[in-house]
Amino acid sequence: MSMKLMIAAALLALGAQAGEPAVVVVFGDSITAGGALPAAERSQLWVRLVEKEAAGKLKLVNEGKGGRPTASVKEFDAMLGRNPRADVLVIALGTNDSRDITDQCISKAVKNVRAMVEGGRKAYGAKLRVLLVGPPNIRKDALGPTKPIADQRDAKLRELGAAFAKLAQELHGEFISLYGVVPVASLTRDGVHPDAAGNVAIAKVMLAALQKP
Repeated sequence: MSMKLMIAAALLALGAQAGEPAVVVVFGDSITAGGALPAAERSQLWVRLVEKEAAGKLKLVNEGKGGRPTASVKEFDAMLGRNPRADVLVIALGTNDSRDITDQCISKAVKNVRAMVEGGRKAYGAKLRVLLVGPPNIRKDALGPTKPIADQRDAKLRELGAAFAKLAQELHGEFISLYGVVPVASLTRDGVHPDAAGNVAIAKVMLAALQKP
């Protein structure tokens, strides 16, 4: 399918009005915010790439913040007040939660994300399209302070993705996993934050998810 046909299909799926871009609010962490990218590479942030490739059909609102865990429900509520309109809500969290290797990690994250989805639908309408994003993979040998718990942290990332997928199904939303999407070579900086090439890889997956009919 050509890019033009894919975008046309996306418009129908998103219910956007003719000639007006669909507003996609992305609530995420540093991988969404892009603060870890060098200034010269900020144009390669996946959020910007998705909007660029959509050629005016999607307007992405970047609500990313470095270090944000799913426990940021109050920040999410404040974000709703800043954004009076959303056709799609993307929640891309979990990377920071993976530092918590206790048994409570997953249940707490699911509870928090559930509250965000419910709050989003209350603010934007019950028919709001919701896309939950499973956290991306890490590079264990390049981690900093959390290197001693690299294996446990990696396991939590997988568990979080599976839990978010189940939650999305329960709440009649959508799910996309970023685990395994980022090339290992793109995680040399600190094992967590992808470089420009890694952002390109994420953008391809996210664009396809947002354009899914």
